[in-house]
Amino acid sequence: MIQSNDINPPKWPLGVLRFFVKKQYLEEIEGDMEEIFRDNVEKQSLPIAKRIYTWEMLKLLRPILLKNIKQTPTLIAFDMLKNYFKIAWRNLIKKTAYSTINILGLALGIACCFLIFMFVQDELSYDNYHANSDRIYRVTHGSKAVDEETGQPFPFWVWGNGPIGPRLMDEFPEIDKVVQFSGRADILLSKGDKIYQEDGIFFMDSTVFDVFSWELVKGDSKTALADPYSIVLTETTARKYFGNEDPLGKTLTGAASSGRSNDGEFIVTGIMKDVPTNSHFRFNVLVSMSTYKNTRPEVFEDWGYVDFYTYFLVNEKFNREAFEKKIPDFIKRNRRVPDSKYIIKIEPLKDVYLRSAAERQPGETGSLPNIYVFSVIGIFILGIAIINFMNLSTARSMERAKEVGIRKSIGAYRSSLVLQFLGESFFIVLMSMVVAFVLVAIA
Repeated sequence: MIQSNDINPPKWPLGVLRFFVKKQYLEEIEGDMEEIFRDNVEKQSLPIAKRIYTWEMLKLLRPILLKNIKQTPTLIAFDMLKNYFKIAWRNLIKKTAYSTINILGLALGIACCFLIFMFVQDELSYDNYHANSDRIYRVTHGSKAVDEETGQPFPFWVWGNGPIGPRLMDEFPEIDKVVQFSGRADILLSKGDKIYQEDGIFFMDSTVFDVFSWELVKGDSKTALADPYSIVLTETTARKYFGNEDPLGKTLTGAASSGRSNDGEFIVTGIMKDVPTNSHFRFNVLVSMSTYKNTRPEVFEDWGYVDFYTYFLVNEKFNREAFEKKIPDFIKRNRRVPDSKYIIKIEPLKDVYLRSAAERQPGETGSLPNIYVFSVIGIFILGIAIINFMNLSTARSMERAKEVGIRKSIGAYRSSLVLQFLGESFFIVLMSMVVAFVLVAIA
């Protein structure tokens, strides 16, 4: 038989009691509870005695016995919150200069930081809207030759020759689609008395809608740019010439484009949504590449003629490192020129806007260092605004020491005073944010 002197009560209820209950009560409570526990062991059983001991210990966790527990109200009445709001508002009105400086200072900091954040987000979002953006690459053209004056290699160009596109498509099975387009062209287009010089035009392959995710709202994406003198307009351009009419199948009279096409009647074969602003190149009109090819077919086989941009879509199994190793042999097989120093590289679409060092881009490019600089400036401005807000709030709180003393003398709890001052600060921050959003909306 187990002797009661060899049995001890469970430890964890006693540990909880020692953690929460004030020391002056512990000795008496522990002694009484141990006597009750041993009596229960003799009269009933050990498991029952342990359950009773645990339950009775938990019942002793009463507010009056607990450490550092003051009998403060757990809920603040609505009237008290209303009073805090009134006091906060009166203090703002009473100290107009302080309130204006504090609110406007913080608001300007938040607004500047938010505007910079929007700019950074926009810069980082370029070309991300394409469904296959992670599988789109482009060709850059360069030379092994070195500039004799500087001793540095010549820069690569995005603008290059025409034969490279079809040859890549023929020899690399990992390439699904290739799209080529010309340099930017200017064409005088007219419809009746509506005559405009369009400077955002590219002669584009019919595979463009297979590679890029530009939505064609009218027309067939497979054939829209297949035939000579086919033309695809953006919605804005279509409205400019045709108003609310359906432009599909109608014609626009176009003047000659120097070196690319003769004058003629262009048939509208498609209407696409306007190109998003976060595209590294934009346009108003696309003309079929077959129009260019009909006018000057010889340049499409000339490795030395420069007037084409080459982009391509790869399959899921594409390995960039393995692909780049094949490029030198590919050039040797196709560019059969003795001592040729012509080389090519590839760039992923995600790096085109911010990370490309190539020249003769089809559109605008950004600057990654500028992104870092603006980000630091935004954080710095917000930090200054926060420090200014904290300094002004601290200086103001020193003036209200008398108010705090009076409130404590009539029984205000410390927690209530803290809540009041935090509430006033939150009220100022809230107003600053409202002003900041208004400034951002105006900007």
